[in-house]
Amino acid sequence: MTSKHTSRTTFRVCWREGGARDGREDGETCDTERIAKKFKSKVEAAGDRRPAGYPKGCRGLELAPAEPELETSAAGPSLTQVVYDYLAYLGKTGKAEPRQVAGYRRLYGGHVRGAIVTLEDDTRVGPLGGRPVAEVTTELVQAWVFWMRGRTYSRRGERIPYSPKTISNVHGGVLSPALSWAARKASIPIEVNPCVGVILPERPGRSVTLEQVPTGLEIADWIAIGYEVSQLAGDILTLAMGTGLRWGEMIALRPCDIDLRRKLLTVAQVVKEDERRRNYLAPYAKSDAGLRTIRIPDSVVLMLRRRTKDVPAQGLIFTGARGGILNSSGWHQTHWSKVVATARERQIQTAATPHKFRHAHALELLGENVSLDTVSKRLGHESITVTADIYGHLSPEADGRAADVIDSVMAVPRDSGPAPAPAGAALGVAVPADVLALAEVYSRLSPEAARHAAEVIGALMATGPAARPTVVTA
Repeated sequence: MTSKHTSRTTFRVCWREGGARDGREDGETCDTERIAKKFKSKVEAAGDRRPAGYPKGCRGLELAPAEPELETSAAGPSLTQVVYDYLAYLGKTGKAEPRQVAGYRRLYGGHVRGAIVTLEDDTRVGPLGGRPVAEVTTELVQAWVFWMRGRTYSRRGERIPYSPKTISNVHGGVLSPALSWAARKASIPIEVNPCVGVILPERPGRSVTLEQVPTGLEIADWIAIGYEVSQLAGDILTLAMGTGLRWGEMIALRPCDIDLRRKLLTVAQVVKEDERRRNYLAPYAKSDAGLRTIRIPDSVVLMLRRRTKDVPAQGLIFTGARGGILNSSGWHQTHWSKVVATARERQIQTAATPHKFRHAHALELLGENVSLDTVSKRLGHESITVTADIYGHLSPEADGRAADVIDSVMAVPRDSGPAPAPAGAALGVAVPADVLALAEVYSRLSPEAARHAAEVIGALMATGPAARPTVVTA
């Protein structure tokens, strides 16, 4: 049974899973009675269960108007009113997507609004959300940072402290931008952003290590396993490794975005999620640099030529089982989970994801001395600084020169070993010509893995002896 509890400023919807007396308790706090009633109806329609697209802490996924106690007083608007007005501004101007705005609202409500902090003189101040914004000082925001560092949350029965990243996300994503916006408005009595000068806990770097991504021999193995599971899984991995595209960029591709003759791919749109986690196509990317044209390798050309054969120019190349946008949850459940399970059975150590192949793409390019600037443009990073922060420590130029110096000192002879056997030479089966070409692309990584990939891919991609030229290997 679903019930609705009312407090001074919020409305909480509570229920037991499935409506049973012994069902697990769940609930959601909403900011207005209208939102609470609407959410209550959705819970009941879902069989007294949390409706899809409404994660814990969603507050109904709607922005409510300022509550009565948030109205402007003689001391000016409260911090909460300023933050809510700022979030409403983001939504109205399109500077943030509805789902982003709802996420910012949850961050503020969960970490700032009810905070009671202690100043250096042991004075306790709070809740912060009710403070007039004119009284929010740098000292107060710094005290909030210290308060956050002492908080914990429960996960699997353990109390876990909030990470520096969470604190940085709340401060840099909601609090500081809202107060900076307020400082520019003549109607709000603050002249400077009090978040300026606040010291945040040090965050771990964004850098990627070689242990986190498939490299060398593993790349071809992962792709081969992908094709064993399904053609879609293999094609997605081939595209991710060959282009470094993000997930939302890959599943938004259309034949009109591909120039197979010139071997060019254009990112002209991306798939995004709205506040209810529904997919939609957006004609803009994560940043202006995200809309880009890149050259694609032969392996990707071969795959896209087959994949786009019967797809309309404006149609999606990768679709769900019933058509439409390929849903990430369905992809993981139907395809990727099986790829991961097979990789574990074969004792492949790297815990890869499709996004890890974006990293693998970058690392392989850097390993061949491709410049950071070129890699940055291929990945669609807003600036080379982003690329350098993530991958710069793995740039091989300086390290390669260092290795050369050591070699000369130690007089170590360079022996590259025997030349690798041609891909497919030992299969003894008829292998499609384009499959052999695909295998050759990976042969420099592992001839044995390339032959295995050719055999697997050939069996899955072959459409009959008359459909494509073949090469008979002995």
